[in-house]
Amino acid sequence: MRIQSLVLAVVIGAAAAISAAAADRPPVATDAQGTTYHLETEGMTRKGYVVYVWQLQNLAQPDASAALSIRSQVEFDCRFRQMRTMWSTLHSERDEGGKVIRSGMVASPEWVPVTADSVNNTLLDYACSRIMR
Repeated sequence: MRIQSLVLAVVIGAAAAISAAAADRPPVATDAQGTTYHLETEGMTRKGYVVYVWQLQNLAQPDASAALSIRSQVEFDCRFRQMRTMWSTLHSERDEGGKVIRSGMVASPEWVPVTADSVNNTLLDYACSRIMR
């Protein structure tokens, strides 16, 4: 339990430090409802064809949990054009403001195919083109 607490503290601390810069940048994508998506390129890494990146969503409307922003650690598989979310933190205000509603690892992260003409397609293309040069 002590190791989990330490890991959680490190992840939240790193995400908070990186997120301050993300709020000042224009979004990578915006969906039809007005939700904006930011990818943080400073901490982006890759192993083989998989890109690891932090994503910030500023929701146009509060979700069922009353969250207005979601910070997620996302993996993009550039070769097979799929993605999965590994960690999520929901915040009560945009740009990770307000209180943390919920935070933790995704219980069973599964790869999801990315479809053409979707926000996720735009995000995958952006992430893969930035690091696969």
